This record gives sequence, structure tokens and C-alpha cells, in this order.
Amino acid sequence: MAKRTRIIIPFNYDEGWTGGNYYISNLVSSLNSIPAIRQPEVYILSHNRASFDFVAQSSNYPRLRWISSLMISDIDGGLFKTLRILSKLLPRFVKRKIAYDAIFPFPIDTKERHKTICWIPDFQERALPHLFSKEELTYRTEQHLYYINNFDNILFSSYAAKDDFEKYYPDAKNTKHVMQFAVANVPDSRDHVSVLKRLQLPDTFFYCPNQFWMHKNHKLVIEAVHLLAQEGIEITVAFSGKELDRRDPMHVTNLKTRVAELGLAERIKFLGFISKEDQYVLIERANALLQPSLFEGWSTVVEEAKSKSQFIIASDIAVHREQLLENALFFDPHNPVDLAKAIKQRLADPGENIPIDYAARRREFAESFMNIVTNVSGGV
Repeated sequence: MAKRTRIIIPFNYDEGWTGGNYYISNLVSSLNSIPAIRQPEVYILSHNRASFDFVAQSSNYPRLRWISSLMISDIDGGLFKTLRILSKLLPRFVKRKIAYDAIFPFPIDTKERHKTICWIPDFQERALPHLFSKEELTYRTEQHLYYINNFDNILFSSYAAKDDFEKYYPDAKNTKHVMQFAVANVPDSRDHVSVLKRLQLPDTFFYCPNQFWMHKNHKLVIEAVHLLAQEGIEITVAFSGKELDRRDPMHVTNLKTRVAELGLAERIKFLGFISKEDQYVLIERANALLQPSLFEGWSTVVEEAKSKSQFIIASDIAVHREQLLENALFFDPHNPVDLAKAIKQRLADPGENIPIDYAARRREFAESFMNIVTNVSGGV
């Protein structure tokens, strides 16, 4: 009997990056969709047990193990300076040596250049450099060059990101992989009426469930709603997500101030961070989802909508064109008139959404990951 593939996933839960947390959770969860005999052993390598518990509880994957970052022997810490320093403080005899076939998404040992799969989600810092500090820009460039110079395999979440990589680093000889992720299975939502009542939403509304970062472009939605109101078209838009942008602590306050200035407090609802269960109720019940982002590596919001065959009004950027093959309208993310026009089009002709076999999409995600792992490990 062939031995079971073993994968190490370095992961520490990050309150400031919800998308990254759910990326790992969704990846591990997708492995439930492949036959049990082929399911890999997955080690979550983290500084604390809480990070492992998050993945375990949200993925329900049976072949999941936890190991402390400091308890693996014969690694040099890779990208993580803290891990390199702390690892030296523990005596070798208390550590474990683990045989593995692949490491993803970040390197932990520069000696394993073949088995390490380095993940570059996107090149937002190149497209929107004004949203980053000089230090952040330098760090990202150094990180990419570290991957390029020390490891063989680099993985991208989209062909759009891969194209950007080839544009910015045309001389890189690394093997490039693309893995378009899918979200985990979500049971049918609970009682819709009680959720809408609790969140004080009408029966008809549009939903924008983006984290409140500047590049998510909430301001354009506000301006579009204002334009519609001036035409006598009153709609309700619900925003949900963590109301924090570390790059601009005043960002959410400024958005709320703008809503008040335009007299749209009854039209635009700030729901804050809501549960996944509530979020999926809103996804299912909305007239359509709004995804106005200026830049994405691969949009979780889009995948969540696709998992429910929901309609999406999305910014016309390369990755959204790659993700959305049906149930979509596109608009210029710099033009509120264009978004207002798309919303009016949806109101005039809601139609029937095309059903999406998302279980198949989820299996494709898992199989894609396992094929990449097999490729970098030379087969198991």
C-alpha cells in the first residue's frame, strides 16, 4: 500500500487578514472531497494551539495534526526570523524530525528548495503602491526575491497573478503553478426571516461583504447609491466585515461620515463583523452581491457567491473576469455612474441565476492542490 502523502502547512491565525485565515481553512476543508485513501496527512505548524483549533473546527478534516513551530528539528526557520531565533533556544532532544512531501504556503527551511511551494497571492503593491508604506513595499519585494532565489516552486491564486509575476520578474526560472481556490461546503442557511429582522434589513437589498480596506472600494458603492437616489431609485446596500484598515485607521469613519453627508443612513447599513451563518443568509437573500474591489488575487467573496449560484455585480478587473463565467455584470471600478447603471440593469431584469455545480468546483480545488504536491515531491 502506497504511503500517505504528508504536507506541512505553516499557519498562524491573523486577526488582520480574514481572507488568509479562511484560505487555509478552505484548502484543508476541500481535501474532504477526495477519496479517503488518497487524503494526505496535514500538519498545521503554528506558534500556538489556537491556530490549529481554528483550522480543525472550520474544516472538519480528519487527518489533521498540530505541531508547534519550535518542535521540529533540522529546520532553519526559512522566512521567519523569529522562528530561527527561538528554535535555537530549545535543545535538539526535545524536538521531532518529521518526514514530509511538501511545505505550503511559506518556506520554513531553505534546505528544502524542491519540496517548498511558496505562495504569492497577488501583486497589489505594484498596482496600488500608494496604499503601502515604503517599508511594506520593500518587504514584499524582498520576500518575492527570497522565494525566487531560494526555492523552485511558486504558486499563484490566479492566472492574472501569474501573468503579473512574469511581467515583474521576467528572468525568474522557478516552476510556476496556479491553484484557483474554492470555499468550503456551507449547509443551507437557517431561518432567513429572523436573520433579516435582527440585522434590520428589508426583503430586497444588495450585499457587499468585503473587509474594510481602502482597495475594497466601498466609497464607490456609496457614490453610486447616491446617484441612484438622485434619480428617485432607492436601494438598500448592506456592508459587512471587520471595520478596520491598519493602513488608514480613519477609513471606516470617513466612509460613515460620507454616508451621513449624503443622507444615506437608511440606505446603507454597516453591519460590522457578522458570523459566517448570517453572511450566507445575506448572500442567498440579496438581489445581488456587489464586489467593487480595485484589486484581488482571487476573490473569496466571489467564490462564496458562486457556491450559492448568486448573481454578482463586480469590478471589471482581470481576476474577476477569470473567476466569473456566468451570473455576473461588470463595471468600471473608478466610475460610480457605471456601477449605478449595472445596479439599474439588475433591478430591471433580475432573471434566473444559472445553477453552478460548486461541489465539482471544490473537488477541482483539492485535486489541483494534490497534483501540485505530487509534482513537487516527485510522486509518493
